[in-house]
Amino acid sequence: MREPKESPHERQKIHRKNCGVFAVHERRFFFYATLKNERKIIMKLFKEVLKENLKMIIFYVLIGVAINFLDLYSVTYYQKILDAFQFKTLTIFPLVIYGLLLVTSTILGYIENYPEQQVKNKLYLDFKLQALKKMKTIDYLKYQKIGTGRLTQRVEDGANASTNIMIDFWLKILRWLLPTALFSLLFIYNVRKELVLFILGGYLIVILVSNIILKKLYNLKENILVNQEVLNKHLVRGFMELVIFRTNKKYDTEIKVTKEGIKNIVNAKTKIKLVHETFFTAFAFIVNILQVLILAYAVLKLDISVGAVVTVIALLWKAYEPIAIFNVEYVDYKLNKVTVKRYVSFLDELDDESLLIGKKVSILNGKIEFKNVSFAYENKYVIKDLSFCIKPNEKVALVGESGSGKSTIIKLMMGLIKYQKGSILIDGKELKTLNLNSLYDYVSYVSQEAPIFDGTLRENLLFDKKVDDKKVLEIIKLVCLDKFYEKLENGLDTELGEKGVRMSGGERQRVALARLFFDDSRIIILDEATSAMDNITEKEVMKNITNKLTNKTMIIIAHRLETIKDVDKIFVLKDGVIEESGTYKKLINENGYFKKLYNSKK
Repeated sequence: MREPKESPHERQKIHRKNCGVFAVHERRFFFYATLKNERKIIMKLFKEVLKENLKMIIFYVLIGVAINFLDLYSVTYYQKILDAFQFKTLTIFPLVIYGLLLVTSTILGYIENYPEQQVKNKLYLDFKLQALKKMKTIDYLKYQKIGTGRLTQRVEDGANASTNIMIDFWLKILRWLLPTALFSLLFIYNVRKELVLFILGGYLIVILVSNIILKKLYNLKENILVNQEVLNKHLVRGFMELVIFRTNKKYDTEIKVTKEGIKNIVNAKTKIKLVHETFFTAFAFIVNILQVLILAYAVLKLDISVGAVVTVIALLWKAYEPIAIFNVEYVDYKLNKVTVKRYVSFLDELDDESLLIGKKVSILNGKIEFKNVSFAYENKYVIKDLSFCIKPNEKVALVGESGSGKSTIIKLMMGLIKYQKGSILIDGKELKTLNLNSLYDYVSYVSQEAPIFDGTLRENLLFDKKVDDKKVLEIIKLVCLDKFYEKLENGLDTELGEKGVRMSGGERQRVALARLFFDDSRIIILDEATSAMDNITEKEVMKNITNKLTNKTMIIIAHRLETIKDVDKIFVLKDGVIEESGTYKKLINENGYFKKLYNSKK
């Protein structure tokens, strides 16, 4: 007999149900896949850092275990002294052993400071180092989306949280909490086996009570983290934006918001203290009851010595303390894990594989060719079907209004961003097939920002190169920094401050341009690298660069059109395409788009 067919309505219901089930399974699969990937990256992060510090960590754990063993063993040995004293059989030998146990524990406690400081500080810095390693390979567009401020905070928080997880949770468990609990139970077992049952029963009560109280503690600490992030945001921008905030009278609002944040944090921390005290009060209450029960047991049995009673009561606190500490540390562990996940999300960002793979560049002539190149940011084309050729040792300029695609061309040329269509050829070789790390040996890039790092003038000019001071001073003169240099109290070894705060914008740019003379590059790219200079200084600096740095391909994005009069060719860009090209003289006489740009900048 044939089964009846489902009606179209029933089939639709079944289809919707199946789709819903599939969607749920798909969401679950995505969640577990993401969770699995997160764990994989976290494990990779910790494995990398542990590998660097394994020997010192093992030493740190072993010395901690040894100290705990000696401390607890000395308590049990104290029992022998008390019992011998009670029965008047005490000799000098137990006292000597007891003294040696205490002295050894004290010496190890001092020695412990060395691995402790080594592990704490090294782990923290190594976790930060992982971020720097990531910066070496991260995809440029992914880096841009994160933002430097957020990235710095994420790295700092991530390194702190990762270190806390290692030191205050895992290593604390291995070297203190677990050994203390196990040794205490072992020594109590040796005194009276049945007393261990009292303690294990108490463990269950402590765990149940602590779980109830610590849920409240976790929520409070999470609230503090959120409020601290808000507070830090307002503090940092208040420190960094003095001129804007002062002139716009923004500080009163910022102070008001910050005060509110402080109030919330203080209230939450007060509640945390009260919750902590509630927990430890409950914990102490349970331990005190157990102490009374043990004393009652000793009185009833009458076969347990005074030394044994004293030892068990002393070990009782040692047996329970790890449980209390673990519960508190576990809350911090969970909170730190959330912070580590944020850090790991950065470490898991897409890498630029071209930095690691591809054909290595061993020699470079400096020919650059674009063939029908197109590039779009989020499906919006910035340049489309762009073609041009720059010959070896040719000096060219890219000009155009803001947003015309000049900086995009430079980033494409350097491989920082990837073109979707067309070809970019470097000495006839497809850029996508080249190893970028080897290409950068032959490329020098100076941007408008002219980054100056916190260090001396010498460090900012040379990085790690060794150059004679006489040669350095010659270059300083070529970039018109000699007057600035004369005012420096320590010459080349004068600290320039963070981001070159002691310098003007033009001085920072001239330091960046001076670096070109210490590089052995074949391609030089100047992206509005003289925009902060006055006309006279800019003209002098650019003349010295073009005259001295010969036999190099040079691409210039010009801020002022007068500075590119002597280049071999100018490409005039408009909306991502070349509107016109030629020499300065040709373009200025044609009365075209270049002439309009020239007149608009007068």
